[in-house]
Amino acid sequence: MFYIIHILRGIAALLVAGFHLNAASDSEGYATPIFDMFAYGAVGVDIFFVISGFVIFLSASRSKSWVASDFLVKRFFRIYPIYWLFLGVFLALSMGLFLATGDASKLPTSEVLLKSFLLWPSDTYAISIAWTLTIEMTFYLLFCLCYQGKTASLGPVWRVLGVWSGLSVFCSLLGWNIGGLSTLFHPAVPELVLGVIIAKLYLSGVSAGAIPASIVGAIGLIAALMIDYEAGYASWRAVWVGLPAALFIYGTLGIERRLGREMRLFGDASFVLYLLHIPAFLVIGFLVEKGLGYNIYSSDLSMGLVLVVVMCGAFLAHLIIEKPYQNWYRGFLAKRKVQGPNAKATLKTSDR
Repeated sequence: MFYIIHILRGIAALLVAGFHLNAASDSEGYATPIFDMFAYGAVGVDIFFVISGFVIFLSASRSKSWVASDFLVKRFFRIYPIYWLFLGVFLALSMGLFLATGDASKLPTSEVLLKSFLLWPSDTYAISIAWTLTIEMTFYLLFCLCYQGKTASLGPVWRVLGVWSGLSVFCSLLGWNIGGLSTLFHPAVPELVLGVIIAKLYLSGVSAGAIPASIVGAIGLIAALMIDYEAGYASWRAVWVGLPAALFIYGTLGIERRLGREMRLFGDASFVLYLLHIPAFLVIGFLVEKGLGYNIYSSDLSMGLVLVVVMCGAFLAHLIIEKPYQNWYRGFLAKRKVQGPNAKATLKTSDR
């Protein structure tokens, strides 16, 4: 794994978690100047999309024998079971809060629950960040439908992803609301294509202008965290954030550095932190307010402590749950792949 990709994953998850803390604080009318730095931390999602496009194309291009069904099975095992686990935790916590307070506002309807479980296109999910996973799964599916292996033409890939990106920008600019399908045409979709482009450049050996690109990209990302683009940001986030992220990644791919244990854990636990932080904030906030009469969103200090606690929880969850699960499913899929041809060979031999 590239050093910069690994670190950016952790940073992106941290930005999103900080963004949700700051948003909760703002909604309750508190002034938290330090956490105001996370006011536009939603850019972490844009960084994730660029990374996803890069990693998926890179891994597919390096595959010795590309099989679309194998790729989709791997993606399923990578995303759904861990997501389902935290969705179940969130639902259990929501039910607990309902029983404790009588407030049913946090309980999803059966329709929302079903769409959340399937990651079906929707305008409402049980866990709000699930919309990004719906886009991810759509990207995987479309990529598999048009990618034919590293020796085949990439024309279908560019056409399909290009049309999808164009429709996303078009729908956003016109303000079209097509219900749950609007999720599939989110203005951040072109960022996946940007990731594919820089992966293609990397595989082609193109590295011209790497240093200027990294500098411009870094400046752009910092600006995205400081500047309110209002309506323009919503429609052109792929330009304001996705392009700087792509430039920064392109310019820093050549950095080779051995990851320390802490930095490796920071990147490895990013998916768990991404899924965990909202239900964790919900529970911690409830317990602290009921036990101590204190609102965790009222100060930078308390929010900082909560963020640290949740990050530590994500690290532990990764080590105790996600990592062993990943080792299991990788072994399971590898064994299944090896046994498939052998089983056929055995059958043919026995038929003789």
